[in-house]
Amino acid sequence: MVTRRRIRRPKEQELLYKKLVDEEEFGVFSTYKDAFMLAGAVGFMEKKRIEFTSQAEGMPWSVFNLETDEPFIDAIALIETEDLSLFNQDDEAFDKKMKIFEEYAAGGIEIIYEKIMVHPKQSLNNFFEYIMSMEDDLTDKERNLKGIADILF
Repeated sequence: MVTRRRIRRPKEQELLYKKLVDEEEFGVFSTYKDAFMLAGAVGFMEKKRIEFTSQAEGMPWSVFNLETDEPFIDAIALIETEDLSLFNQDDEAFDKKMKIFEEYAAGGIEIIYEKIMVHPKQSLNNFFEYIMSMEDDLTDKERNLKGIADILF
């Protein structure tokens, strides 16, 4: 079994993650991984990718679902680079695709926080409205791609 490196998040965004996952307050996510995965998708959709060097405690790769999370990360990396070598099962390919997704997640988490936590007491409603607005913004082409993706995954 190959041991994968921990998944990185910017240290300066630690408070955003904590607030989005805080069950005692107004957090809407169960885990950092859940927030991270949506953040990667949002960052990619909004074309907001942030490079970073300082990092918070990494998430173990073992918390990610290899049947859903990994193919999603692979798809974004492939769309971004058009490099089929990212499907290799070596550490270099893994690092390359994860860096892409980590940077999109760094961009996306800021967008999610701004949209959802604008009124913390209504964070769950804000989250629902944000998700629904994403669906409304899809073009016909994107809807067709979404349908294909749904079939594949």
